[in-house]
Amino acid sequence: MRVAGLLCLLALLLTPPPTARAEAAGPVRMGGDPRYPPHHFLDERGQPAGFDVELLRAIAADRGLELRFQFGEWNGVLDRLERGELDVVPMFISGDRRQRFLFTRPFDYRHHRLYARSDAPPVAGVADLAGRRVAVQFGGLAWEWLNTGRTGARLMPVNVEEGAVLAVARGEADLALVPADIGERAVARHRLRHIAAVGPPMLVMEYAFGVNPRRPDLVAELNAGLSRLEGSDRLLEMRMRWQDSSAATHARRWPWWLAGAAVLALMSLVLWRWRRGRRYPMAASP
Repeated sequence: MRVAGLLCLLALLLTPPPTARAEAAGPVRMGGDPRYPPHHFLDERGQPAGFDVELLRAIAADRGLELRFQFGEWNGVLDRLERGELDVVPMFISGDRRQRFLFTRPFDYRHHRLYARSDAPPVAGVADLAGRRVAVQFGGLAWEWLNTGRTGARLMPVNVEEGAVLAVARGEADLALVPADIGERAVARHRLRHIAAVGPPMLVMEYAFGVNPRRPDLVAELNAGLSRLEGSDRLLEMRMRWQDSSAATHARRWPWWLAGAAVLALMSLVLWRWRRGRRYPMAASP
């Protein structure tokens, strides 16, 4: 028994604390899209901002991680993560992406919507996409899905999610398939009164941190930090603050958008809390 106790004590002494492990691994390099508010973006001063950024900073402070931010064009960011040139990128989880990256537990559930001009033919489902010009972000989830889904849609890739909605407004595309919150923000920001969401919600997916496939240790660190934030409700507070901030940005110019954003936020929160309760029982603080 004495020998076993000595061995346990030796193991504890040789196991570095989280801060020491983080320093040994070097800075955590976060990638992202510089134009993806309110989730992650570069602000007017060129500094990283958004819900995903604040969340990762809170986890880094808790786990003793040093962060570096390297934002760029979305498809290139995903390639860099796969090559190990980045360590963390917030994104939707899909089957294809699970083959390329590791993932933390999800911290959000989001969905996509189709956007069209008010005088466009109706869209009841995926079958109605055949032969129509659909604008999507190159390398985004919608682009991946339409490329493999055999929908018959004519893809029109753009560099920025918001640009897909603008392509519809200019008459360059028939439809835009983008995350619903991004689409509503684009409609409000540019006062696109003739553009609206059509058809049912699509691509209801988990949203998490994609992780460098060479860094399984980082997945454990990020998950531990997420558990602590969830346990204190700080994650919920951050989410509501960024959703409120995004809605308030355009509330004075387009008041009805605030109500729509609030309903969308509430639906997302209810779904997230329900799914989290079913699949991820609250973890104890490490």
